[in-house]
Amino acid sequence: MQITVTRNDGILVFVLDGRLDGHGASILEDAIRSAFYDDDTAATVDMSSVGYLSSAGIRTLLTLAKEVKRRGGVMALVGVQEYPLKVLKMAGFQSIFSIVPTVEEAIRICGKGDVALSLIDELSLPSVTKDGVRYQTEVAEVAPAGLKVRGSLDTLLHARITQDDLKEASFSSIEYSFGLGALGPDAASALPILGEMITLHGTMIWLPTDGNDTPDFLAPAGDTMDIPVYTAFNVTLEGPFHEYVSFESDDPAGVSLADLYRQIISAARVRRRDFKGIIALAIAGVSAGITGSSITRAPLKEYSGGLKGTIMEGDASGDWISTNEYPLYPGDTLVSFGVGVDMTADLSAYDPAALHALASTHPAKRGEQDLSLHNHGVIFKGKPWDRNTDLGRQIQSLIDTGEVTDIRHLSDTTRLRRGKIGVAYIGAVVEE
Repeated sequence: MQITVTRNDGILVFVLDGRLDGHGASILEDAIRSAFYDDDTAATVDMSSVGYLSSAGIRTLLTLAKEVKRRGGVMALVGVQEYPLKVLKMAGFQSIFSIVPTVEEAIRICGKGDVALSLIDELSLPSVTKDGVRYQTEVAEVAPAGLKVRGSLDTLLHARITQDDLKEASFSSIEYSFGLGALGPDAASALPILGEMITLHGTMIWLPTDGNDTPDFLAPAGDTMDIPVYTAFNVTLEGPFHEYVSFESDDPAGVSLADLYRQIISAARVRRRDFKGIIALAIAGVSAGITGSSITRAPLKEYSGGLKGTIMEGDASGDWISTNEYPLYPGDTLVSFGVGVDMTADLSAYDPAALHALASTHPAKRGEQDLSLHNHGVIFKGKPWDRNTDLGRQIQSLIDTGEVTDIRHLSDTTRLRRGKIGVAYIGAVVEE
């Protein structure tokens, strides 16, 4: 059995060539397991070159049909030859499958509808297409939003953290945040394993720097007053999202994280009076390739030795940071939270000390970049993408039932194919 898998307008197409017997069914099962991305909902099976079908093959086709149904989609069989069709009829399954003569017809009946933004029927703003990416925006809250910064990014980057720098935070106070943190019975045990962290709906997900490279998380259900989160650097959103944006790229290579920020900032300059130069974004989307890094050694003063500069610079970076420039996790679901600073904007409305603690951008480099981004992201597996669920419910569902695979500090070149974004226009940045 030879199997080719392609995508046509977002629909999986399995082209089979050979006998769909016990052996062929096992090959098809492997192909099915490896082919699905989290946002795939429809599939067709081209059987025009399949001359033999057995009950083993039917069972595998039923497995595929059930998986597609679980994802809310449709499956169709194409070009079923005379003998396989007789087997389907004899087994009583010919009415279970949609059987059509051509792949084009199968794609038509399996075709997916437009991207859904949320559960509302009407969008507040018309859709906009920019560089092959369609954006739809729903206006939400009007209350102000701000960022609270605990600790200093500069202290982190120069590996000067001591136990005195650790702050305690409660789960209830960090619905959306990112930074460097740890869980443990006390500050002393948390300090040496500080790692990349993100909190989503009060759930903390982090990567301990214990050498095991395995993410950990804690999702509270009830009173968590006795279990603090220890952070050396943390940026927390205080206030609501002002807009929700849905996007989908026509290009399978997706759109970069930097370009998503640029598009939202460009639109904000025109129509948002509350845009002062900083936005915070929560994103749930399907990855087209994640690039980024993670701290592998807690940036403590006692570990810094003769460090010159920052842990990100030169030969020292290999002792502190693990970086992937090659895109990882295509087709998996990414949930991220972070901030973007428009470096071309007048940022005088923000407290200079708090802004420096947040971005730690050297004044001499301010003119060299138009955008400064800081985003952390969690990769989930095993949870099909639901285009009809709003952002909050999507994230909560992933937290409740998704498989946490990795957590990264996201590079600006991280790419997504489609997703939903909560946008907060930041009015103030304050230090705790």
